[in-house]
Amino acid sequence: MSNLYQRFRETAARRPEHLAIVGPRGARWSSAELLAAMDAAGDELHAAGVRPGACVGLHATSSAQYIIDTYAIWRCGGCVVPIPTELAIGEKAEICRAIALDYVLSPPASAEFLDESRRGKSWQLGERALVEWQPAREHPSGFRELDAGFIRFTSGTTGSSKGVVLSHTTIGERIAGANEALRLSPADRVLWVLSMSYHFTVSIVAYLTYGATIVLPANHLAPAILSAIREHRATILYASPLHYALLADYLEAAPLASLRLAISTTSPLDERIARAFAQKFGRPVSQALGVIEAGLPCIHTDATANRWASVGRVLPPYRLKLADTGLSDGLREVLLGGPGFLDAYYDPWQPRSAIMPDGWFRTGDVGRVDDDGYLFLTGRSKDVISVMGMKFFPQEVERVLVIHPQVRGASVFAVKDPRWGERAMARVVAAADAPGEALAEELRRHCQQSLAAYKVPERIEFVPALPRTASGKILHRST
Repeated sequence: MSNLYQRFRETAARRPEHLAIVGPRGARWSSAELLAAMDAAGDELHAAGVRPGACVGLHATSSAQYIIDTYAIWRCGGCVVPIPTELAIGEKAEICRAIALDYVLSPPASAEFLDESRRGKSWQLGERALVEWQPAREHPSGFRELDAGFIRFTSGTTGSSKGVVLSHTTIGERIAGANEALRLSPADRVLWVLSMSYHFTVSIVAYLTYGATIVLPANHLAPAILSAIREHRATILYASPLHYALLADYLEAAPLASLRLAISTTSPLDERIARAFAQKFGRPVSQALGVIEAGLPCIHTDATANRWASVGRVLPPYRLKLADTGLSDGLREVLLGGPGFLDAYYDPWQPRSAIMPDGWFRTGDVGRVDDDGYLFLTGRSKDVISVMGMKFFPQEVERVLVIHPQVRGASVFAVKDPRWGERAMARVVAAADAPGEALAEELRRHCQQSLAAYKVPERIEFVPALPRTASGKILHRST
């Protein structure tokens, strides 16, 4: 039985009284209670017309309700399309234009991104509203043949971004692959601090499928994280480098004896942060390679290996090889194969057979493998910028910058950041002579009106001309 709702139903039937989710202020759901909440939400959606094959845009903050609504959509046979609350209004609207949605589920007060001319009926479901949607397009040919459960954009939502289509079977394969390293069981309590819109189909689904308890802290700051770990004796911390930086810099230092795994994902972890966390809390940090097209093919769980910068060995279900990138410095691109890879890109439509004709997926990452098989990532061959795992193309920001009347040209690039993984920076050719910080601040405000906060350049440097390659292409790197 491939449907992910059915898989959780089977897990709940085996251990109905087991604690599935524990939240702040005493909120708790046993497996039976969580299943009942999913069923009740599913009945509401079905009564409103959600049927097998429907695509539902889910616009909500990370919470137990987010989990309930995702599984309720799957119970109805629908496909979930996350609309991250972190995005700007225009970016959310673009998802609604790019995907043939049938409904959008959102708190009414934050649904301003929905085009009034395409709204149909709406139903009030507790604190959420289900809005019937008139799609601006049809699904690509071939989409209906997939048992699609999830569509998520690979990066930003304009220009060259692509929707990754995942079937229930594919998601099931990738959680099985990840569990080769995680070894999840009902004895585990996983502290969760990431965005569910960006991280769900390996992590959250795996935790519920294999019977672990999900712990949701009161907030994502160091005191609340540490309090939740100790109160609930969390065994796994799954977080980003930013969270580990907050913890490493926190004044308190005491062993976290209950943790068996502290996993860092979304972007490379800075050595100072890794060492400071390990010294302060008595647990090493494991890095993981998460790729929306592939899942979690690498997780470094061997604390004795003393390779803090590695994402570990490739997990048993997967294959890895390095291919020549053609770059003069000899960098080699990471290629992956195995189960659980994406079923298709939504637009332009590309099925897996076209994306991986030889069985290998080109990640765009470059790296090396040591003599013991540990993978070290040394950069990316693509231009994509990754801020806490939220990825976007520099061209998205450039298009916003160049429409400002004081900008003649712009180049956006990533610089490493120990807390965020990367931050966006910009070089700008200004129309005015001697531009200064006042114009830089004006341009940042200009970007904030159209882009999510994490895409806004942290620093803007004014230059007389943009650096370009020999063929005339703008360079998207710091040097």
